[in-house]
Amino acid sequence: MNITLGILMDAFFIALFVWGSYTDIRNRTVSNLAVILMLCLGIAHAILIALAADTWWTYPAGMVFAIPFFISWLRGGMGAGDVKLVIAITLYLGLLNAVIAFALMVPVLAVLMIKSLIQKKTLKCRMPFAPVLALGTFGAILTGYLYAFMNI
Repeated sequence: MNITLGILMDAFFIALFVWGSYTDIRNRTVSNLAVILMLCLGIAHAILIALAADTWWTYPAGMVFAIPFFISWLRGGMGAGDVKLVIAITLYLGLLNAVIAFALMVPVLAVLMIKSLIQKKTLKCRMPFAPVLALGTFGAILTGYLYAFMNI
């Protein structure tokens, strides 16, 4: 895939994620339009990778990471907008970058849970999850660029 196109797609994906995070913080909902555009971008990304004769199957395979979030939504543990965002992330980033993104989210979630435990004396809390997802996703995209820069 052309590097300029890849950078533009990543920038658009991050911009959509910032929008989704803002609406999640402000209104406690994630815009369906932002999620649909992210899913379309993820599908286009996978198609462009396939056309470049690269390993395209890792992009839909990354969606396996959305299964625990879907189960959590079924049990009332998180919102549907967050699950849709996770599906969009895993489709866009692919398997390896989804692992990196979720690994980067764990410390942020740990800090937020400790804060909740100290302030409210419980681990159960309702918080906007989209900003945490955005931080992990941005970190995974940035890690990809750092890796590519080191291999030049």
